[in-house]
Amino acid sequence: MQDMLLMMKDTAVMRINFDYGAFEVLNQQLLPYRLQGAIRRVPDFDEIKSRYDDVRRQVAIRKNSEAVTAFLAGRVLPLTRDHAKKVYSLLHLDQAQDDYSKAKIALMCRAVSLQDNYWVKSESDPVVWKDVNIRTNHLNEIIAQVSLHGSSLSLQGRIEGNIFVSPEITGQGAYAKAWFRRDDGLWLYKAGAKDPTESRIEVMVSGLLDLCNVDHLQYLAAESNGIYCCRCRCMTTEQISILSAMDYHSYCIRNELDFDKECLRIDADSVYKMWIVDYLIANRDRHSMNWGFFIEADSNQILGCHPLYDHNNSFDIDFMQDEEADYQAVNGMTMAGAAQEAMKHVDFHFFREPVRADFITERQFRTFMGRAEKLGIGVSPD
Repeated sequence: MQDMLLMMKDTAVMRINFDYGAFEVLNQQLLPYRLQGAIRRVPDFDEIKSRYDDVRRQVAIRKNSEAVTAFLAGRVLPLTRDHAKKVYSLLHLDQAQDDYSKAKIALMCRAVSLQDNYWVKSESDPVVWKDVNIRTNHLNEIIAQVSLHGSSLSLQGRIEGNIFVSPEITGQGAYAKAWFRRDDGLWLYKAGAKDPTESRIEVMVSGLLDLCNVDHLQYLAAESNGIYCCRCRCMTTEQISILSAMDYHSYCIRNELDFDKECLRIDADSVYKMWIVDYLIANRDRHSMNWGFFIEADSNQILGCHPLYDHNNSFDIDFMQDEEADYQAVNGMTMAGAAQEAMKHVDFHFFREPVRADFITERQFRTFMGRAEKLGIGVSPD
């Protein structure tokens, strides 16, 4: 295999050669957080004086290879996503889900993602960022329809651009979704698992958060092929990328940092408000892949938490009933306990009091308002 380059836009960040076990960091500052602290120095051959030194060298090569392979594999559509198998079949992709197989797919599609500005190419490849940037290049409508609806379509006739450089192949999450370019920008359309309920909840929660002094992504009701969906704008730009809490947590472990303390140091206001929101809406799905941080792409500096999003699993019946449910985002705390603690540190209020019409069901309304009363949240119009 010829040398590959991990790029951040048009800046080479790392040289990669799996065959020779070469992983040379070219720009430490721009190295993805998932790889910072994970790439070990490989001793040169002239440093090998004993069998121990040779073993140490082989271990470093193996660890580096595993880290880079996992990074690439993490940028590929999981087969567990609704309609993912149809997307894989449409593009004749290997459906094995081990890291090695997924990394090969990542290399095929240049590992381009809407989450950030990283991508890969061979060192001799003349292709540049503008050629593969999916924020500005052609999106394949057929792949999008299969990804969102599981449509039985095939790629026939003239195909514009490289079909493998597609946000549908590198998207994450469990629910059927697809990106569409409209006159006013890029929009993500998301469907419910079995019926429109989850999408309606997503739109409802977005409306509720409009009433609160909390930064969040706005979801709108939408329709695609006669099916109710929700849609939201793309959060990232050429200047702003996303760092998931999961990747930052791994970074903190490798660099001996306290993840919880670091999150509060970076943006305590947003973190505490997230705890309050999740309790109010009985959100059972605040895992480490659906919250995180904005980073400045050109400097790789963390700016603060990105807006809250992905609330289609809110108002879970069991979580509405259980005041002592464990909170996924904070170890050792219940959802109620985390919210009560957060209220000690931030000003959280409504711009107007929520009313029954803001909710789909009476039970949702009573749960939300009952929890808001327990926390002492009031109205303070800005």
